[in-house]
Amino acid sequence: MSVIVPLFPQRPENGGRPAHSDIVAALDIGSTQIACLIGEVRQRRGQGQTALDIIGHGVYASRGVKAGVIVDPSAAERCIRLAVDKAERMAGTQIAEVWVNLSGGSPRTETLEATLDVNGREVTHGHLAALSGRALSGFNAGSRLVVQVVPAGFSLDGGPWISDPEGLAADRVTGRVNVVTMHRGPLRNLEATLEAAQLQVAGLMVSPLAAAEAVLAEDERELGVTVIDIGAAQTSWAAFREGMLLEAGMLPVGGHHVTQDIAAGLSTPIAEAERLKTLHGSVVPAELSEEEMLSIPVLGEQGPGGWQQVPRSTLHTIIRPRMEEILEMLRDAIVGLPAAARQRLVFTGGGAQLAGLPQLAEELLGARVRVGGVRTIAGLPPVLSGPAHSVVSGLLLSALKPDAQGFAMVREAETMMVASGGYLGRVRKWFQESF
Repeated sequence: MSVIVPLFPQRPENGGRPAHSDIVAALDIGSTQIACLIGEVRQRRGQGQTALDIIGHGVYASRGVKAGVIVDPSAAERCIRLAVDKAERMAGTQIAEVWVNLSGGSPRTETLEATLDVNGREVTHGHLAALSGRALSGFNAGSRLVVQVVPAGFSLDGGPWISDPEGLAADRVTGRVNVVTMHRGPLRNLEATLEAAQLQVAGLMVSPLAAAEAVLAEDERELGVTVIDIGAAQTSWAAFREGMLLEAGMLPVGGHHVTQDIAAGLSTPIAEAERLKTLHGSVVPAELSEEEMLSIPVLGEQGPGGWQQVPRSTLHTIIRPRMEEILEMLRDAIVGLPAAARQRLVFTGGGAQLAGLPQLAEELLGARVRVGGVRTIAGLPPVLSGPAHSVVSGLLLSALKPDAQGFAMVREAETMMVASGGYLGRVRKWFQESF
């Protein structure tokens, strides 16, 4: 599970829930669309468990966002307001805090390790906080900011790696954490744009971790799996094994690059290229026929001469090379992962809906492949249950269990770092001075 470093305004002491603890909200700010989900948390009778009902949703075409980075704050703010307003009207309530995805700013992960003596006592929550603080104490990301600290396992007295050592006795505890960093400018612009839209950040998650929350089964996390989120401008991935995050990364190419290839190759408008990709695109040549023709508008032309007839197979010859490039880049990026994580792949995101992708990925990567839709959430309409909306659904599911996300542990670790004048202390001071 991911842990959010609380660099933004202080969360309430209830563990990160919004002021109205029965309402949670998520916002996926993408390069092509902005999606907002509002959910109501309720207790299941007699079970002591929480459940989530979707009570509002809104999707709006994105403007002012490029490659996951806000490049026009005014345009982005307007689109955010429209998406949120639609969800609020449906839910009959207003929201003040949202969980938000991070896809821009070149997110990068690094693994840190530290050891703590506990002298034969049981491992406590405080020990884990101290261990996190010790792991971070020597870390310096330079001009980048730490946005997530994700536990990657604990070992007691040199034994096997486990996800939760609390309550177990040991002489020494070794812990690994994956630190996610990004450039400070995009994060600051995101914060400012959300504040202009009268929203506060309740939690931050990098896109592939959010998608994993929505599409993975627990057994997949345990046995080994890599989630690949093919967005519009970039493809991000996160690998898991034994229930823990191993590594995450990002590739600077995505579904919109396929659309641009089609527009350039067929000399047709970008909107038409997107339509062609969605309705007729495929990477499997066996499904195509030279006799099947598509009528396509010519860019800049009008009247009877403004249309061309193109075999559908031509569309395939444009799409397949770009998808092969994305998959080959992915193969190179994950080559160092354990075989168990590389041999089971789950694709999600809008680009995962391209016909024939699982077959092509199995062919090039030699892995078992499936396309991941959103797990069942009460009230989630079918139109939002596909791979394209896995990130916003995962954000909302993460908001359900802030304690599992480890907010308290990270707050304690951050307090230690602030007191010692370490890197996180300097980052927090920078944020306080900047805003």
